[in-house]
Amino acid sequence: MIRKLDLYVARELFVPFVVGAGSVVLMFIANTLLRFSQELSGKDLKLTAIAQLILFSIPGTLKLTLPVAATLSAAVAASRLTRESETSAMRAAGIPLRRIFAPIAAFGLLVSAFAFYLSEMVVPKSEIRFSDTLRKMFASGEGIGLRSNVLLKFDNGRYYVNIANVAPSENGAIAMSDVDVFYKPKLGEIWHYHADNGTYQDGVLTLLKPTIRQFDHDQAVIYTVRDKLQITQRMSLDTFFGQPPAKEQTAAELKATIADLRERGLVQTAQEYEIEYQNRFSIPASCLVFTLIAPVVAFHFARGGAFVGALISIVIVFLYYNAWIITSQVLAPAGILTPLVGAWMPNLLFAAAGLFALVKSE
Repeated sequence: MIRKLDLYVARELFVPFVVGAGSVVLMFIANTLLRFSQELSGKDLKLTAIAQLILFSIPGTLKLTLPVAATLSAAVAASRLTRESETSAMRAAGIPLRRIFAPIAAFGLLVSAFAFYLSEMVVPKSEIRFSDTLRKMFASGEGIGLRSNVLLKFDNGRYYVNIANVAPSENGAIAMSDVDVFYKPKLGEIWHYHADNGTYQDGVLTLLKPTIRQFDHDQAVIYTVRDKLQITQRMSLDTFFGQPPAKEQTAAELKATIADLRERGLVQTAQEYEIEYQNRFSIPASCLVFTLIAPVVAFHFARGGAFVGALISIVIVFLYYNAWIITSQVLAPAGILTPLVGAWMPNLLFAAAGLFALVKSE
């Protein structure tokens, strides 16, 4: 009988979990497109590139979506069972409330394990691919608006480029002819590069045998580069710290990075990485926390209507998210709380509240 009870309660979790996860992922995808809408608008970018950008963003958003979906499924399932008096029937048969909700907690534990797997094994790789795709999109010829006889800003405005003729070439490169580049390194000094031919690919402008004229007030120097000259606009965090961004590292890599940064005296940066390291575990664990507290709260308010489960899940996630923002993203970076306390305090508070409410409900 107990096994049938577990399966029965577990079936109640599946549909709201899938619907909740899918809905929030779609919301995050829309937010991603909105975030880059200004940069994407008016650019002749391929749809496949935009599709790849969305695809690689999904694992990172799913990591944040799973706790929401777990809360929704737990609250909706408990609300329906209570509203239709099935919970009362089970309790009348001698089954305690904690046993009725045990399958929900077990489901939360499974979701937590899956969320951690995503965070550790999938998200770092997808974040690398996402950043690489984004860089290629905005550094592509289409992304920067590379066209014939159009004056362009290049390398964040350090260079101005005019190209007489632009045409596609091999391996995704763009062939150019009659290229003029203007560079102003400091006040009163202007450099003019001219090349009969050149190429542009993946954020790198290559001028073949350019003639360079350097004008410094009343002086002028003219010389020719024998081979080629490259101008790049690519830049990453590695340039500054020698480490990839925290979200692109596994937990083991984060731990090694933290130790390395502390040895080099970069304490503030090490603390930022340590916050990400603690959140790598605390956010997946929140799935279990939500499945402890959501059913108990839904049990008490289920008579309020069919949508009370969804409403309760939204309120719980809202409260948790704001608590997490305060402790992990405000107090911990400010040094008021340690990264360990900042990341785990919301989980401990909500878990304690859920267990207390469950004991009182019995």
